[in-house]
Amino acid sequence: PAPDVVAAPAAAAPRGAGMRAAWRVVRERPAARLGIAAVAVGHLVMVAVMSMTPVRLGEFHDDADVLRVVGIVLSLHIAGMYALSPLVGWLTDRLGRRAVILGGVGVLLAACAVAGTAGHHTPELSLGLALLGLGWSGTMVAGSTLLSESVPTGVRPSVQGLSDLTMGLAGAGAAALSGFVVRVAGYPALTLLAAIATVPLVALALRPVPVEAPDKEE
Repeated sequence: PAPDVVAAPAAAAPRGAGMRAAWRVVRERPAARLGIAAVAVGHLVMVAVMSMTPVRLGEFHDDADVLRVVGIVLSLHIAGMYALSPLVGWLTDRLGRRAVILGGVGVLLAACAVAGTAGHHTPELSLGLALLGLGWSGTMVAGSTLLSESVPTGVRPSVQGLSDLTMGLAGAGAAALSGFVVRVAGYPALTLLAAIATVPLVALALRPVPVEAPDKEE
């Protein structure tokens, strides 16, 4: 078993329970809250920076080249998201869920630093976007694993739905606000704000979490 497989004593959850029951179960379990927070915050940071990168590239590439450059940079970003996911999963089992979540946050911070300071250097921006995808993978894989194993089997589908809803709202909010931030303060400011958004997740991940039996029914 992973060193930080955690949860709280399970209240009985009926099969097919809805969002209210899912929220109650997550609220009572620190590990489940950490899992959802990791998924949502990682997705927020990724969407915020990624969605404005094509605009950033358009600032210093000719119209004839920008589509090709955007395609290459985003391909590297997607490779970062998925190419190493088997390794991320192995590390999640080997090192523990919280360790990989914190590692994913560290990679996201590195991505924001590289992308935010890249200026008009496309190779550095490409590296930043690849790191952004890899950091997202860490928070997504470890967070989803922690969430799933921290709640009773009967309520897992509803909890997964709650996690997807939270992640979607976080990404939508980031996408909606990122354009405004870039217009007002610029792309580097966006990457800085995205980095700051990880602070609550780091604080939550560093808190001690009690070991529990997620499938124990009262």
